[in-house]
Amino acid sequence: MNSISFSKHRPHVPEIKYILLMFFSTRIILSIIGVISRKILSVYGESQFACQPDWIGHVWLDIWGVWDTGWYMKISQSGYTPVSLGQVISQETNIAFFPLYPLLMRLLSLVTGNEYLAGLIISNFCLIISCVYLYRLVRLDYDEDTSIKSIKYLLLFPVSFILSGVFTESLYLTLTLVCFYYARTSKWYIVGITGFFLSLTRSTGVLIILPLLYEGLMPLIRDKENLKNLKNSMHKILPLFYLSLIPLGTISFMIFNYHLTGDFMAFAHAQVMWQRHFGNPLETLLNGYHGNTGTAFEAVFAVITIFIVILFYRKIRFSYWLFCMYSLFVPLCTGIQSMPRFILVIFPIYILFADITKNHISEDLVTLSFALLQGFLMVFWTNSFNLVV
Repeated sequence: MNSISFSKHRPHVPEIKYILLMFFSTRIILSIIGVISRKILSVYGESQFACQPDWIGHVWLDIWGVWDTGWYMKISQSGYTPVSLGQVISQETNIAFFPLYPLLMRLLSLVTGNEYLAGLIISNFCLIISCVYLYRLVRLDYDEDTSIKSIKYLLLFPVSFILSGVFTESLYLTLTLVCFYYARTSKWYIVGITGFFLSLTRSTGVLIILPLLYEGLMPLIRDKENLKNLKNSMHKILPLFYLSLIPLGTISFMIFNYHLTGDFMAFAHAQVMWQRHFGNPLETLLNGYHGNTGTAFEAVFAVITIFIVILFYRKIRFSYWLFCMYSLFVPLCTGIQSMPRFILVIFPIYILFADITKNHISEDLVTLSFALLQGFLMVFWTNSFNLVV
């Protein structure tokens, strides 16, 4: 370890060059792993390939479309399918998926001529933008080295390959980071507009209003002198009304749900067909651990993340910690499935790892472990084996 150190050899270049270097090197390596594993494992394939037809006809591109990719493709190509109220809870319907990502796929396909290719472009472009805003956000509180390391851990995280697939994760992560960055820099109109689109991306997107309200109100509460001055207080509170734009995204989708199905909450009720039921998150973890290999892996992944977030909670801002808590426990209240994917967008994790790996040995160990585990999991994911869903 002392002779070959990842940390010692990290290039001292402007962050955008580092981001592009890390992005292209990791995506190329992951593509090679995906292509080789697809060719080798295809001879054993039966039902595991049912979710991944040839989207374009080139294996190095097709490997990035599995599982829910098919749903986003259907929505972007044909829109939402009208269903009755009874059908919402009796069969899988595309109303369960939020609209912003497939809508962007549809719009960009007017240029690319292919919705799947459009999805790949959106996801990878958003991943690069996420790295830029993660660097900027971390730089507000930490030095350059910690900021750069947070980018590295994002791109090497064990399930980071999902951020390049035709999934909503990259878009969700980008909008989340933009919201936090501009909340920290007091540009609340950008926060409100971005938050509106975030709540159109995923059901948990609307909950970002909680940590953002904390970011906006706590400085005012701490400033007791300004609290005594009503004029100054109102001047600082008024920009926070931009946050009222955030729920409008989810509300507009709820109205669309009612128009399509007669049920404002059809997107939530449809989750029953994906074995998602409201329950105790602790029970969810225990049942997942004692389930099959896939659910056991997801449960262990979630437990390790919860342990890290709780153990090192003092090392991150309370608003970040609040974001971690609801991002972990809201999905756990409905099931264990896809927990690694939900955890992937919890950006404070990367800040924590960057901050706690102060010495070269710990940094090299985490870097190597993340890289090897991601390569291993890429094999399973790109072939739709039920380990990372």
